[in-house]
Order: sequence, then structure tokens, then C-alpha cells
Amino acid sequence: MISNPEQDKTSISKTLTACLSGLAVVISLVALLFTGLQWRASHDMLLLSMKPSVDFEIADDPDDLPVGIDIQNSGPGPAVIKSITYYVDKKVVGEVSKLVDFENLENVPTYDFDNGDTLAVGEHHWLLSYKSKPQGRDDQKKFDGFVDLIDHHLAAEVEFCPVLPGDCFTKCSTKGWCK
Repeated sequence: MISNPEQDKTSISKTLTACLSGLAVVISLVALLFTGLQWRASHDMLLLSMKPSVDFEIADDPDDLPVGIDIQNSGPGPAVIKSITYYVDKKVVGEVSKLVDFENLENVPTYDFDNGDTLAVGEHHWLLSYKSKPQGRDDQKKFDGFVDLIDHHLAAEVEFCPVLPGDCFTKCSTKGWCK
């Protein structure tokens, strides 16, 4: 059998065209994968740049008012508060109204967050606080009891999330006292 040089050239040309087309498809798929991975990395960086950093300040010096528990957000993004739970002697008491009843704190100003409230960047609130000196012996006795509670018995735990969808976090005012 004699081979035709024209047919051989056409066959080689078709094979080469098919290989180059397949290679172009593979390169396109790799580029698409690389683009997707870069989008994911930039999305993760955006979430990280919007992560709130919620923390507590315990003010328990009776000579330096206010005395109480302050919650603040020092992160680059706002925090969506899911819940705040109070603990007395490492036991769950619950929300602020239950704490007020449990510890007889009717005259102590409180600040309560509802589920979904936002704590903006740089914002802070005194959850429980005495902001003025007590007047009289009865007030002084309640004040001293409040300082002791803040200093030795009370912890608060906040559950919060970033505004953008992502992981939620918990933070306790006193390490090892919550849960």
C-alpha cells in the first residue's frame, strides 16, 4: 500500500489541531480554577478585615468611678450581639434581669442587648455600673457588696458575630469562669 503525502499532511494537521484545542481547554480550566481560588482568598481576607474584637473591662476600684463591667468593640468591624450571659461563682445566672433579681441589684443601672443588636467599632456600654459615690450607710453597704460581686464573683460572657456571614465567637470577662 502506497501512502498519499497529501492525506498524511491532512491527517497530521487534524491531529495537531485536535491536540492544540484540547490543550487550550485544559489551560482555560486551569485559569478558571486559579481565578476561583483567588476570589476565595480575597473573600476570606474581607471577612478577616471585618472581624469584630469584643472585650470586657472590669472596673473594681471603689475610688475610681465608675465601678462595673464595660463591654467594648475594638475590632475593625461591627459586632452583632447574639447573647450576654452572666455567671456568679462560675454558675449560670442568665440574662441581666435574672442577675438583678438573683443578686438584689435593683438600684444598679444596667444596659441590656437584645439578640441582633449591633456594637459598632469603638462603641462601649457599661453593662452594670455605679457611676456616682454612694450617699449614706445603706448605699455604702450596697456599693461595697457590688464591688465585691464585680471583683470576686461575677463574670459575663458575650456571643457575637461579624456583620458579614461567618463564624460567631464567644468571650468571657474572666477567663475560666464561663461554661
